[in-house]
Amino acid sequence: MKSEIAFLGLYVPGLLICAVIASVLWFVIDGLMLRVAGWTWFWHPPLARLALYFVLLGLVVALIPEL
Repeated sequence: MKSEIAFLGLYVPGLLICAVIASVLWFVIDGLMLRVAGWTWFWHPPLARLALYFVLLGLVVALIPEL
């Protein structure tokens, strides 16, 4: 992973771009889980949401190595 990416003349950390992509994915999955009442399956829903975000962030970082 590159440490910085030039975006509109600004240097942006590569991890920030991965975090934004993971956030968009998280919002989509969170909305789906809310519709099907999926968060009620977990003992601690806020902790499950946080864990889901970090899993998505790890997947994005692993799948986009050139950022």
